[in-house]
Amino acid sequence: MSSISPSRKQYLEFKQQFPDAILLYQVGDFYETFDDDAYITSRELQIVRTSRSYGKGRERVPLAGIPLHALDNYLGKLIQRGYKVVIVDQVGEVTKGRDVVERAVSRILTAGTLSEPNLLPARQNNYLVAIAPARGQTALAAVDVSTGEFMVTWFVADELPVSLDAELQRLAPVECLLMEGRSSDGYQFPGKTITITHCPAYFFQHEAAQERLCRHFGVQSLEAYGCAHEPQAVAAAGAIIAYLEKMNVSLLSLLTGLRSYRTTSYMILDAHTQRNLEILHGTRSNTVAGSLLGVLDRTITPMGARQLRRTITQPLLDLTELDARLVSVEELYGSPALRNRFSSCLQELGDLERVAGRIRQGTAVRNEVLGLRDYLALMPRLCDLLQSCDAPLLHALSEELSGCPEVGALIDRALLRSDEEDESGDEGRIIRPGYQAELDELFSSIRDSRRWMVSLEARERQRTGIKSLKVGFNKVFGYYIEVSHANARLVPDDYMRKQTLVNAERFITPELKEHEALILSAVERIEEMERSIYADLLRQIGVFYAELMSTAAAVARVDVLVCLAEVAAHQGYVRPLLEQGHRLEIVGGRHPVVEAGLDGDVFIPNDTRLEADLSERVFLLTGPNMAGKSTYLRQVALITLLAQIGSFVPARQARIGLVDRIFTRVGAEDDIASGKSTFMVEMEETATILHHATQHSLIILDEIGRGTSTYDGLAIARAVVEHLHNEIGARTLFATHYHELAGMADELSHLSVYTMAISDDEETGIVFLHRIMPGCAGRSYGIHVAKLAGMPLSIVKRAEHVLELLEAGRGSEPAQTPMALSSADRRAAVASSVRRQVAETKGVVRGMNTQPGSGGYDWQSDEARKAAQALDQTDDREAELDLIDVYAITPLDALHLLFLQQRKRSRGGK
Repeated sequence: MSSISPSRKQYLEFKQQFPDAILLYQVGDFYETFDDDAYITSRELQIVRTSRSYGKGRERVPLAGIPLHALDNYLGKLIQRGYKVVIVDQVGEVTKGRDVVERAVSRILTAGTLSEPNLLPARQNNYLVAIAPARGQTALAAVDVSTGEFMVTWFVADELPVSLDAELQRLAPVECLLMEGRSSDGYQFPGKTITITHCPAYFFQHEAAQERLCRHFGVQSLEAYGCAHEPQAVAAAGAIIAYLEKMNVSLLSLLTGLRSYRTTSYMILDAHTQRNLEILHGTRSNTVAGSLLGVLDRTITPMGARQLRRTITQPLLDLTELDARLVSVEELYGSPALRNRFSSCLQELGDLERVAGRIRQGTAVRNEVLGLRDYLALMPRLCDLLQSCDAPLLHALSEELSGCPEVGALIDRALLRSDEEDESGDEGRIIRPGYQAELDELFSSIRDSRRWMVSLEARERQRTGIKSLKVGFNKVFGYYIEVSHANARLVPDDYMRKQTLVNAERFITPELKEHEALILSAVERIEEMERSIYADLLRQIGVFYAELMSTAAAVARVDVLVCLAEVAAHQGYVRPLLEQGHRLEIVGGRHPVVEAGLDGDVFIPNDTRLEADLSERVFLLTGPNMAGKSTYLRQVALITLLAQIGSFVPARQARIGLVDRIFTRVGAEDDIASGKSTFMVEMEETATILHHATQHSLIILDEIGRGTSTYDGLAIARAVVEHLHNEIGARTLFATHYHELAGMADELSHLSVYTMAISDDEETGIVFLHRIMPGCAGRSYGIHVAKLAGMPLSIVKRAEHVLELLEAGRGSEPAQTPMALSSADRRAAVASSVRRQVAETKGVVRGMNTQPGSGGYDWQSDEARKAAQALDQTDDREAELDLIDVYAITPLDALHLLFLQQRKRSRGGK
């Protein structure tokens, strides 16, 4: 080390303390990085990399630097890419000579320890989590240091890994703490970039963690926090405390409590379901656009936006709490004027939650503190609005609001606004006159000297006759009088040369030097005193931290309720009726996200009825791709979810028995990294559903078994349906291309068969009507979909020809499989579907021109038209029925064929 220059040695000593971090090392007006750090910052930040030699003959060192004023911009990019950053600032004075400037670590920053508002997403939480696994139990602790939210949950063996992955998906942490030696491969983190930080084993040791938590909260036991008897929960929470102590001890002041919770207290949405339903992120964009959150988020305040995210991902199971929310939303929904008054009030509020945190931490700037005063001044107005409402929940929220008048009065007494500085007569003053007598005396002592300085330039111009003379100041040379070289001959004898420039000379006079000394010494003392007074002001406000955070939480909940009412009013949602039991009845249901993105087009609504007594608990849906099956399945799940967060729903009417979990198995994806095929992933997800679903769950399954051979897939799909029907008894919507499964309606009493309506005629061709109707699809229309997708016409033609050959080869009847149905079976299977349509279509049929041969009825399928023509050629009743392929015609066509048969017999036919 003796051959290394002193400045290089100082840098390497800091770097040795933080080998796993990028060191931003202040050198004058730049933060510089060296060695490997320079390569990383140059690549990640797209800045120029150079090199520097520390002494003659020494090796050149790679260097990349960023200006001080651009620090936050570059810092944010490094943190977002998962890097840990250590900032080393100059803290000593720059002096001439060979001495090295004194430096110190000012900040250690990782993704999960940020509290600076300009480095954080305003409308979502920034979670740091710790995972403490053990045999039989795994715990997850999470903290958002910008808001002080600190919580812990745990999972027993039979809940893993589904529940843990679901919670990671919900929280979307930016940094995760794991014990040294533990791999992160077994956890499903939703973000593309997450910082994995390995911590010493003693961070997670139970006894040490318990002692650490008790010391932090000033208690003798953790009984009050609900986790005293959960060792892994204590370990995970204790690891977070240990980490924050190491990284930034001031952050610990924000953690005033620990909330223990169980995911089983809410509707469980596993990670696949959260992704499949696009609750927080659109699948294609991976942003809020195209998601349920994107449709619902009309919140106004940042804390309201964060609360809405938590609300959406934690649907309730408590009817009383849900009714309280719905009553509140209904009152707000019914009064646009009331919503407007709430909105105008909320629009004047900023991030009360994070501002209170920065004040508690002692890092808030003056404008944030003044902002807090303005926010608190709005609380009486917001409280009056809440108390004017009838809903009990809104009344209760008014009691949680506090204007903290002591805080507002204190800020008013202590701080000057920036626009009041000139009025005070003291340049740069931030503490209001009258707040601190000693400070006032210091300002008074230099007031005359400052006035003298202000008038100096005019006096000297008049005295010397130099019209371009200037009086200036800089931090290096202090006050000076500047005269251009062209006027050098006019300089008075009492001017003493201070600095020579290219085009001018700078001078000082004995009188100027005297006033300068007085001002500078007083200014230095003023700055020191104002810093001390300001820090003490933050400490005094910080005493009200708990009250401020309670107020912020209440404001956030009000914002969410107003938001839900606003969405309901604009989107035409209705209040759902919630109950215990197994009913799921939706009339005119719509997909909230698809509907919002139609840009003026009309969404085709559909009904869903799964009966309370479970007479119809499995809903089997057939139909081609592009007909709307997946949209329909998802809309049922989303309507259920919306109802259980206390929101109105996109439907004409909805009555829903509470759901404990929503499971979805939709889409096709593989897991190449784990060597799993699409089919293997599908089977694993289906197995998870079958193991964890209960009678109170809602299950959405789309195309189970499609990833393998036809018979294997058909067999698996049938077995899954039978298990759901006979063993689990959950409300299930099962979409399939295996039309043979429709025959199960004869064997499974609680299964109903539906299809997506299609119009297929010579003039308009194939049109997907996006309507659900009883019955089964007769064909899949796959070639038509391929044509719509832009498949080359030659391939489409060839496919049509091959299909004709295949259909001709198998005859007019479908290929027989162990699950294919006889004609009698098919007739029985469709009978109940036809009966359901009678009431709705009888009037339409009566109004038609139904005379044989008149052509007045427009057949909806070629199969029905051919059957009608064949009716005139036979008098055999059984043969007539066999002519009708009930799976290839619509219920309306079936009714009309029955009508024709009745007319034929009434005219003397057998």
